[in-house]
Amino acid sequence: MNWIPSLYPIQCLHELGCDFASCVAGLGEQTKDALIGPVVLSAMSAAVHGVLDIYTPTHRVMPTSLYVSVIAGSGLGKSASVNCAYQGFRDFEAGCEGRVVGRDGFDPSQGHPYRLDDASESGVIALFGSGAKAVAMVLDEGGMLAKHLSIPGSCKRYDGDDLRFQRKHEMTLMRDTRTTFCMTVQDAVFDALLKGKQGELMVHSGLIPRMLLSYATDSVQHISFQAPQNPNLHRFHDRVRELVNDYRTILQTSGQRAQISLSPEAEQLWHEADKYWKALPGSNDAWVDMEPFVHRAGEHAMRIAAVLQWFTDPGPVIELPYMQSALTLMEWHLEQALMGFGTPSEEAQRISLGDELYAYMLRKWKQCRQGTFSRVQLQRSGPEQSRKLPYLDWAIDQLLLEDKVVDHPPGSRKQLILNMTPGFVAQAIPVQPVPGRKLTDFLKGPKFGRPFGH
Repeated sequence: MNWIPSLYPIQCLHELGCDFASCVAGLGEQTKDALIGPVVLSAMSAAVHGVLDIYTPTHRVMPTSLYVSVIAGSGLGKSASVNCAYQGFRDFEAGCEGRVVGRDGFDPSQGHPYRLDDASESGVIALFGSGAKAVAMVLDEGGMLAKHLSIPGSCKRYDGDDLRFQRKHEMTLMRDTRTTFCMTVQDAVFDALLKGKQGELMVHSGLIPRMLLSYATDSVQHISFQAPQNPNLHRFHDRVRELVNDYRTILQTSGQRAQISLSPEAEQLWHEADKYWKALPGSNDAWVDMEPFVHRAGEHAMRIAAVLQWFTDPGPVIELPYMQSALTLMEWHLEQALMGFGTPSEEAQRISLGDELYAYMLRKWKQCRQGTFSRVQLQRSGPEQSRKLPYLDWAIDQLLLEDKVVDHPPGSRKQLILNMTPGFVAQAIPVQPVPGRKLTDFLKGPKFGRPFGH
């Protein structure tokens, strides 16, 4: 599908989040807002979810935890961005530095692993069973998600449900735990993850729809007109430390998290957005298969709004400006989900199939100077998708429409001949090197019209 990537609305992270994200993004030439923004949002959620819950309009207590997945190519600074965003948790974790075995003498209020880079399902159970109430699972390349973590368990942790485990002679019951999730992964690894044994289950179980997705590889690069600053000294980290200290107090006193509700104006706006999103599959063909995503959108927006409000300006209710920002962010992430999991229109499919078939023909021309292709040959050995007759017809029709091939006999489509268009010449015929002098020859030769050495 052909998409025009939109800018991540980084300004919706409000004062601290926006300024910090811009500071981090300003350090790298290849940095993308679509990578930095969601990672910073996940770090804000990780700081807030241990101390705040939402009292929803349906009289339910909801976590403020967010699940974020950023798909970004190599060299875009995924690890550096995550490390910088989660730096503020290091002080809390310092109390348990080293190796801890067993539960005896372990006091989570003195510090426990908060950012989990690698953990098994049993490891997460053990940490919560030792008294921890909040963690942030920060995954690199998705390997831990596929190999070590339970999909149902991940869904239950997002929902904040009670966790019950039975292992031989040991039973574990954990209530009131909170988990934020942040995964940065390369495109090919994410595709392999979805095509693996659990890939289809990740969508239908609701795990992927529980995630805020961002496809950052082809997104617009960060644009900044400010002088680079040191993000390690940003006051964003001070706010994280404040919230984590509040979490420490809850652990020490066995206290309860604060609860935040929606202001009347924010609630009205949220209801309108939730109704609009849920109606999309019935009003727009592009959203027909996206029900799991649009039905989660309202809950995502409420969680985002609560995180923005409490991180920036804590109060008893979510005010209208923070709900407006949350809806803008959610709209952007929904478009990203549509880009990754939506069904393309017939026109987009035709264009995509045509491009794929034309690339195959160009490769054959470059390899063996083949410029004529029979329909039978394309069906047998052409691109995999185009081997199905309806899709092959779509691809051929598109190439004929774009004048990239001609059929012989005319109107039969039995044989296709590459058309010598300017586009074909530019792609299929290699540029011949122009004979020239080496730099060393130039330096040793005549200089400014005078013989060298004169």
